Amino acid sequence: MTTYRMATTNEREECIDLANFAYHLDFETLMPKAYAKSVDSSAMHKVAVDEKGKVRAQVAVFPEPLTVCDFALRTGYLGTVSVHPRARGEGHMKVLMNMWLEELRDTCDMVVLYGQRQRYEYFGFTLGGVKLKYFVGEANVRHGLRHVNDNGISFKPLFEIEGAEAFAHSINTSRLAYVERTVEQLPLIFNTLHQRALGVLDHGNLIGYLVVNEKGDEISEFAMINAGDILRTIKAYREHSKADRISVYTPEYENSLNEILGSITEDYVIETSDMYHILDFANVLKAYLTLKHKTSGIVHGEFSAVMDGQPITARVDANGVTVERTAAPDAVVLTKQQAQALLLTHQSRYMTVNAPVGWFPLPIFWYKIDKF
Repeated sequence: MTTYRMATTNEREECIDLANFAYHLDFETLMPKAYAKSVDSSAMHKVAVDEKGKVRAQVAVFPEPLTVCDFALRTGYLGTVSVHPRARGEGHMKVLMNMWLEELRDTCDMVVLYGQRQRYEYFGFTLGGVKLKYFVGEANVRHGLRHVNDNGISFKPLFEIEGAEAFAHSINTSRLAYVERTVEQLPLIFNTLHQRALGVLDHGNLIGYLVVNEKGDEISEFAMINAGDILRTIKAYREHSKADRISVYTPEYENSLNEILGSITEDYVIETSDMYHILDFANVLKAYLTLKHKTSGIVHGEFSAVMDGQPITARVDANGVTVERTAAPDAVVLTKQQAQALLLTHQSRYMTVNAPVGWFPLPIFWYKIDKF
């Protein structure tokens, strides 16, 4: 008989071993913020245990408090979905996923994951969010940045620089939207998914940082104190990396970064960010409509709907954004998947829903090192 419960401290290594076996990866190096030897993450796992006490399947949720325009959102990143090969087809993943979602219903505003679309649509997740990907090539630097002076810009592993933890923490919390990163865990967080953090120095002074992949040809997080140093850093980093072509990911709401990168890059694409399961539509809508209003801007208007049984009326006017937990008598009624498709995807423009132009998709974005 299979028992479904939270993992115990004694099962920490068994949970890691199962994940390593299922994915053929080393989770202690892939995800050190959760699985480094100094971290006991057993309490984040719901497990299926057989009659011999062996863990046969697991699903974990990494708590990630989120701040968006001073609104605190309770979010969690779901991952490490693992089933032992000899236990596949027995329904363990379905039970554990549903246990988590039921538990989080009253304690979380939104659950995030990255995985195969149709598999997780069965559990109420929608592929969406917005991230921009820019491409910088040799010709872009040679012609577009020919007058940019990058003299004095250098790069050094971030956490080899004195005061780097406080610096990186300050940059993160100064953003309009950020996942909480504790200062003590920053060196582990910045190594998530084999990323590397490079401090950007100007004549020896720390002015920003880049989070890059192992090859050095992808920047997943571009963080500078002053926007005026972005092009200098791009020019210097391309020479430092020796890469023919560099990709840079940005959230839609980083106005200065997008404006500057868009002025010189070869091309860009708009991609989805992750998969999302919204539990409290009013809280998520209020936070991210406010973010969009403060950055790219949105037209004044009103939208009323019943989203997955939750009545909501949102207004944008000269005073900003307001969201009420009531709906007009003639409000459109949307299922969970319909509501999330409207809020999270570019498919919203094709839906027969009378929403103000440009409100959706919401600019939800997760940095790579905040994934789990």
